[in-house]
Amino acid sequence: MAELRRLLIEPSRLNRVNRTDRLIALNNEEQHYLRRVLRLRSGDPLTVIDGAGHRWTAQLKGAAELALSSPLDRPQESQSVPCPPLGLALALVRRGMEDAVRMGCELGIDRFQPLRMARCTPQAEHRPERWRTVLREATEQCERLWCPELLALQDLRGWDPGNESRVAFGVARRQGIRTDQDWLTSLSDSKHPVWLVIGPEGGWTDAEIELAESLGWQPVSFGDHILRSSTASLRAAVSMVRWREQMQFSF
Repeated sequence: MAELRRLLIEPSRLNRVNRTDRLIALNNEEQHYLRRVLRLRSGDPLTVIDGAGHRWTAQLKGAAELALSSPLDRPQESQSVPCPPLGLALALVRRGMEDAVRMGCELGIDRFQPLRMARCTPQAEHRPERWRTVLREATEQCERLWCPELLALQDLRGWDPGNESRVAFGVARRQGIRTDQDWLTSLSDSKHPVWLVIGPEGGWTDAEIELAESLGWQPVSFGDHILRSSTASLRAAVSMVRWREQMQFSF
């Protein structure tokens, strides 16, 4: 049986649903998506997720409502928050951020932190609302239950990943450093957040590298080739998700 189409509705909206009829009012964008894009008709089933680990089956009622098939406190599937949380901190780039966010979400990244760095180009895009839409769509498409968090833009110097976070940053043309995969393998504690920082395509300044190392962040290599920022983010996402899967399997 084919998997039902998915629609992400935030917990704040679901919490306002009437507990008796369990009807959810659809906004104009959702109505267009379900009726015009997915071609669903009244009575057709679909899946509702809240982006916070829960899934319900629902039925389209008319043109503007959904009816949940079970109470909110009895979802058909629940999933614990992924542990440890995986984060990508990405310097703003002129093009490619949208692809990095989408692919990172599909692979399993949990948090995205846009960063402003010295060598970001003046034309670097900052489109948080568009990126949130991309994350919603990617979450629905890849059938994950947790929607990644998009954090507010920060300057590199002002960003605080958390005292217990493990942080590495990718650099090119530097000899004698570990790869991202080797660094991840060296981590013994699988509970604290793990971050990989991707710099701008103009590279890190000496001052930024000095700052990162003073904070205890580990420089890592993404291999022998010079990667675009969007490609480096994909490499980092694959490495982190694979490492977490191996950690979970080992337990």
